[in-house]
Amino acid sequence: GADKIWRKGDRMRFKKQTIAVTATLIAALATPVRLAAQQPNLKHTKYKLIDMGTFGGPNSYFFGGPVARNVNNHGTVTGSADTSIPDPYAPNCDTPDCLILRAFVWKDGALTDLGALPGGYSSAAGWANDSGMITGWSENGLIDPLTGRPENIAVVWSRGKITSLGTLGGSFSYSNAMNNRGQIVGLALNGTPDRKSVV
Repeated sequence: GADKIWRKGDRMRFKKQTIAVTATLIAALATPVRLAAQQPNLKHTKYKLIDMGTFGGPNSYFFGGPVARNVNNHGTVTGSADTSIPDPYAPNCDTPDCLILRAFVWKDGALTDLGALPGGYSSAAGWANDSGMITGWSENGLIDPLTGRPENIAVVWSRGKITSLGTLGGSFSYSNAMNNRGQIVGLALNGTPDRKSVV
């Protein structure tokens, strides 16, 4: 008798506790829904899609490797765009369509060709700092003796002029990033053969 009564009372207490816990959980889950419904409609950011164009060819690109800064804090955009001129180095081209590629700067609706190093045809840009300097690479008019492809050299464009950053003695360099003081980091070949690659 007493044992059965205790069990019956224990079951009753358990049922009441289960109902209370269930009701609390339902209330807790419903609260965020009510709070979300009570918040005012948030304004959504609107974006405008702008076609920056090309230099007569079909495509434009953003280059930059693992890091890039194609847009600075003043709305200046840099990248590369096809011309309609066939690449004289075909089939050793920098783009799939084998057209001469030129680095550009875009600002306030105007697309400007940044040019290439003397003797070079194609160029590309991948970083614009807040001081108006742009860095990337350019062909220099020479052929890499190891690959048979056009040499690409890191460059910087500043105040309408292009400057080669050179190499460490090899036939290739690449600028990776630049700060607002114009300090540039990247990589360059040094001209020393890699013994591991010599057969």
